[in-house]
Amino acid sequence: MTVDRTTKHRARKVGAVLLATALTIPGGAAAVAETTPLVGAGTTTYQLATTTAVAENPLKGFLPFAPEPGQPSTFADPEFPHSMEWFYLPVDSVVTGEDTYDWTAVESRLDANAERGHQSVFRFYLDYPGQNSGIPDYLLGPDGISQERTYDFYDNDGRSFSPDYDDERVVSLIVDFITALGERYDGDPRIGFITAGLIGFWGEDHTYPMEGVVSAENPDGEDWMPSQVTRETIWNAWDDALDQTWLLARYPSRSVKSHGFGLHDDSFAYATLPTTDWHFLSKVIAEGMDGAWKHAPIGGELYPPLQDCIFTDPLTCPGAADEIAAGRDLNFEDSVTASHISWMMNHQAWASGYTGQTRERATAAAASLGYDLAATEATLTNTGSSVEVSLDLVNRGVAPFYYDWPAKMVLIDAENTILAETSIAAHLPDLLPGGTSTLTATLPTATRDLAGIRVAFAMPNVMAGGLPLRFANVTQDEDLEGYLTLGAVPAPPGSGAATTGATLELDPPVVAQGARVATTARHLTGDEVTFGLAGTSETLATANVVNGVARATIVIAPDVPTGVQRVEVRDGGTMLAHAELTVVAAITPPAPTPDSASTIPAASGPGGLAKTGPSLIALILTATGAAALGTIMLLRQRRLPSS
Repeated sequence: MTVDRTTKHRARKVGAVLLATALTIPGGAAAVAETTPLVGAGTTTYQLATTTAVAENPLKGFLPFAPEPGQPSTFADPEFPHSMEWFYLPVDSVVTGEDTYDWTAVESRLDANAERGHQSVFRFYLDYPGQNSGIPDYLLGPDGISQERTYDFYDNDGRSFSPDYDDERVVSLIVDFITALGERYDGDPRIGFITAGLIGFWGEDHTYPMEGVVSAENPDGEDWMPSQVTRETIWNAWDDALDQTWLLARYPSRSVKSHGFGLHDDSFAYATLPTTDWHFLSKVIAEGMDGAWKHAPIGGELYPPLQDCIFTDPLTCPGAADEIAAGRDLNFEDSVTASHISWMMNHQAWASGYTGQTRERATAAAASLGYDLAATEATLTNTGSSVEVSLDLVNRGVAPFYYDWPAKMVLIDAENTILAETSIAAHLPDLLPGGTSTLTATLPTATRDLAGIRVAFAMPNVMAGGLPLRFANVTQDEDLEGYLTLGAVPAPPGSGAATTGATLELDPPVVAQGARVATTARHLTGDEVTFGLAGTSETLATANVVNGVARATIVIAPDVPTGVQRVEVRDGGTMLAHAELTVVAAITPPAPTPDSASTIPAASGPGGLAKTGPSLIALILTATGAAALGTIMLLRQRRLPSS
């Protein structure tokens, strides 16, 4: 048997409970708070209700181009969910001389993004069309490298030039730079991913149309790409430099596969699907890397001309029908499923923004990338000296979580103070889509009173201030920010009343400060029990157990904090069961006024005099009444999954 934490049906009766309880309408049906029963001697299993995928989770989703350090954001929609930011840098922003480096430009960007709680993804380049060359000054000048490979296409107009990547001075520059970058930044928690860059236009590992094929732009069939020997030298340098931080390559190849690098598709949803031989996945399949996503991340960029239109319904991309007929994708969902992509640049989500249903679809699209983790079941066992936890996870996404971050299991009290914790290895990179895993942990309790104590699970970000990994569950962040609440610790075996599976009912389940609550505990075997609020040792009532049932009336003190409180039935220091009680601020009815008073016929009044009092509608519409009603709704809604 298990405890079902799904509570959607509670939302349907909240309105009736509020009116019947807070406004005391005659004839209102009695409402009883739901209980969390303890099933089995010392062990409880909770079925954990799930939600849709979390849109804002670390190391996945859409990325904007980061603002320049110290500059204000000009985003039209800065609140669009994201956990990472992208930046480009030319190599000469760091390399100030041969084997001389100034990392200020990198540090300022990593720090600025981290201050916003975001990790960074970046790329270095030597040749960016339309920008100044990224070649350091020491390689320029009369004795420097050749600058003959100028070009006008891509709006470059001769501004940048393509270096000879096989020139040994360029190769040394690249290899030495990669080595220095790895020494300084491998494993830096501020970095999510690095894309290889350096080679080709925009660092995208191509020099099209200058790739050995005769064309109008390349009448002599020149090839500006490096030789295979040079490419292998550079890939080896990357492999030697990075052991902890993931590197992503633009195109699949035998070398990329052998080094175990990830990939990035910079024309996503336009030339992704394997319908044409030059599309991204066609190349992936041809290189035998169609299963690479299982161990190495896939990233990229939503093809820029699609960013404004791909989430409209119907599709509004200019020339869409002709593009599709020509073999292009224009299909976001299928591209995600087929590529198993985890993140992509989509700057327009922030720069111009989306509105209405288009924004909703874009948000859901971002959430569909990468992993989607949910907890399905938690079993808690109280041995008397420790709490044994078993937690089942499922990956509902399209990719695993690629870093092996440590997780932790904790005990928290009614004030959400962490009383005990233990680190556990979650091994999330091994949890593939559709797969499940079980985590176990032992939390020592010694002689601690576990009445009202709950177990929670968390995977903090390894970067200070970074977003924690959140699970797609109703009880994520329910009690403690960044933590998934699993359930209350059961009573240990041999604790009397707990052995039959005690339950607790409250009537009513929503009360004002200073009000009375009727409590009924069932399935008891002891002689006497007490009632109190979680997190306190105060006894609010004591009752005898008769035929397995104990009843008492408790008074909620005027100074009890508003919000959701837990009422407990106890056997000595052992909690047997608990139920949630929503406490709201006491409502003082307003004085009758000509506008708010209602007249009741004086059939029973002395001398035929009429009696007046505040009308029900007027009471609801008072600022105090409305505030209380809103408080109740917010408190309950925060704890309910969406319908």
